[in-house]
Amino acid sequence: MRSWFLLSVMGGALLLSAAAAEPATPLRAYIPGSISPEAAAIYERYRAILLAPRQKPMTTPEEYKALYDQNEKSMMPRTNAVLKQSGATATDRIMGGTPVIEVKPKDYTDDGTVLLYVHGGGWVIGSASSTLGDAITMAAATGKRVISVEYTVAPKGKWQRVTDQVLAVYKTLLKEGTPARHIGLFGGSAGGNIVAGVTFKIRDQGLGLPAALFLNCPAVDLTNTGDSRVTLADADPILNPAMVMPSIAQYVDSADVKNPYVSPIYGDFAKGWPPTLIQGGTKEWLLSDFVRIYQAIKTAGGTAELDLYEGMPHGFSAIFASAPEGKAALREEVTFWQTYLPGK
Repeated sequence: MRSWFLLSVMGGALLLSAAAAEPATPLRAYIPGSISPEAAAIYERYRAILLAPRQKPMTTPEEYKALYDQNEKSMMPRTNAVLKQSGATATDRIMGGTPVIEVKPKDYTDDGTVLLYVHGGGWVIGSASSTLGDAITMAAATGKRVISVEYTVAPKGKWQRVTDQVLAVYKTLLKEGTPARHIGLFGGSAGGNIVAGVTFKIRDQGLGLPAALFLNCPAVDLTNTGDSRVTLADADPILNPAMVMPSIAQYVDSADVKNPYVSPIYGDFAKGWPPTLIQGGTKEWLLSDFVRIYQAIKTAGGTAELDLYEGMPHGFSAIFASAPEGKAALREEVTFWQTYLPGK
């Protein structure tokens, strides 16, 4: 179900890493022999895209708006088809002044828990509507209610506004009577970054930490620091650093880039942090981000799981959902929620 998210949830057309012709096959088009045949076939399916010329980085609000609109237009028919096929219900709501979509799986039974979802898209594309498939998949797999947040993407949505919007939804859940121990937060890529940043805000405001976090291929250091930011810059088939960095600049000014609400790796995890599942692949440009936040949580005495998959690129759990690697990742996610967010 999640394979169609290649062009949306994890960064979309903006972040797709395509390259000009080179003497040898680019690393991003290299298919590891150690992955499943099903995953190799998916890589092969996108080979032409991976070898196409690079896009030029965008520089104006108008260009970002055009990209956003293009992505929404292309994704909505697929989103609507997934919703219809799943039998889930999707209800538009306003929570703390922020639009959300509340998803309930088919034959939903309330266990008292809720998952709060923050979509990816490189901080500049995607919406709760166009990424609804991810919320539907998680709801179906866990049986839980999922609230997908319609935050304001950059350039209009800077980090202060975005994190406050997600925080407002969290506060509303608390006011509605859902205790913090019954709330889980999850997000992928830019969404994982926002989830971790908001968690520091939740803690710093004394609101009560959520039960657990699932960070799917999160960017946790927007200063572009980390070993894999150099060594895997040409290896990740999905993320193109030359496109990502200008997008980050739309989300945060350079003076704020080490704020823990923006780059969570610079936060103090010793003051309390929820159990956290971190997933990613070994071909990811952000691999060092996963390792560093895992080590930071563990070193501070917290609970964290680092779940890595051989030869997988950024956002693999969506793109490779039908492959053994994607199925294994979803099983780990469900087990994690069953352990740390079991319900009544």
